[in-house]
Amino acid sequence: MIGRMMVALAALSIGRVAAASAQEVWQADVRIQSLEVTGGRGSIAIRVVVTSDNDDDAMGVRLDVLLPVGAGVMRLAQGCRASPSPVANLAARVTCELGTIVVRGLREVTIAASTPPPGPGHKVAVVVMSDTPDPEPANNYAERMVP
Repeated sequence: MIGRMMVALAALSIGRVAAASAQEVWQADVRIQSLEVTGGRGSIAIRVVVTSDNDDDAMGVRLDVLLPVGAGVMRLAQGCRASPSPVANLAARVTCELGTIVVRGLREVTIAASTPPPGPGHKVAVVVMSDTPDPEPANNYAERMVP
């Protein structure tokens, strides 16, 4: 009888642990809240706001800013670096290490670049990702035309 009770208590404990771990999921919805691209006098300003939502902090957040073809980096935000380029002062991408963003926290990044050469269809694109599983990755990307 005591043996059966011990087995029943063990099964009940295992069931509770399994139910608790099935409900707890490590996740953070890191996303692009806004992307603004403004231009004037030979330069463009790129302003990105990244936010995190859901139940956990977004850890190891990284933002990649894809610059228009022919644009040169003029000023970077702290924690950002331009990709190497064989052409002086030009870069295809800027990577910003944003670290941990707490739940409902946000980070703002502003980058200045030279205006790309004349031509149609110049765009700026941004993508954000983190080391934390993301339940909605579709909101991690945005793009805007260069004015």
